[in-house]
Order: sequence, then structure tokens, then C-alpha cells
Amino acid sequence: MHRFRFALCLAMMPLPGFAATVEGVDWHLRAIDGVVVDAAVQATLMFGADGSVSGKAPCNRFGTANTAALPEVKLGPIAATRMACDRLAEEQTFFDALARVDRMVAEGQDTLILTGPDGRSLEFVRDPTLDPAACVTCLPGE
Repeated sequence: MHRFRFALCLAMMPLPGFAATVEGVDWHLRAIDGVVVDAAVQATLMFGADGSVSGKAPCNRFGTANTAALPEVKLGPIAATRMACDRLAEEQTFFDALARVDRMVAEGQDTLILTGPDGRSLEFVRDPTLDPAACVTCLPGE
């Protein structure tokens, strides 16, 4: 009887959801569309528990909101600061890919992959010092 009560209590306890594993983490960009980004192109992404999405693109800070329940992604318009730098082309590529994502998948605890219906992908990692050769979305030889 005690085992049954214990098992019932465990079954009724809420398990940490997908959102709990990705929210509040500074995710660092590793690859866009299966190609590892140059180490000089630094970008981050953070999902807030309130639906906010923010980060730093190669040149500017940005923010938007996710109106879908994770792991689905439906981002609103992206607002960014307007600082000039020599990485604006890479920043535009990042924003274009980010605007087209509609789903995310966590690969273990350290990798987050955002994908879109058109095949676009963004791969992020918790630790920017992880080996780029460990890219999950990259084709061999990329």
C-alpha cells in the first residue's frame, strides 16, 4: 500500500517541461543552415519564462516575443538597436534565419536547434567554447 501511494505521488508531481530546460539560458550561435559560423560572428539568444526572446546579434542587441508554447516558436517582429559595425551582413543573415523558425529541439542539455518549414536552421550551444566540430546540423566536411 505504501509503495502504491509513493508511486501515485510521483505520478502526480509535475515534471520539468521543455521550457524549463531552455529558458533563462544564454544560447550561443554555433551554425546557420548547417554551416559553422566564424568565431568572430558572436550571437546569443535567450528565451524568457514570460515569452520574451532577447539576445545579441553580431552587431546589435535585439528583442522580440514568442507567442507560441515551447517547443513551438512564433516570433513577433524583431526590434534591434541600430549600431553600425563590420558584421551587418552576418547580422542580417542571422535575423533572416531567426524570423523563419517555427520549432525548436534540444539535443541533450547543451545544444538547441531552431528550425523553419523552409529548411532553415540555427544551432545554439550553452558553452561557446565547445568544439565546433560537434555541430549537430552540419554536413560532414562543413
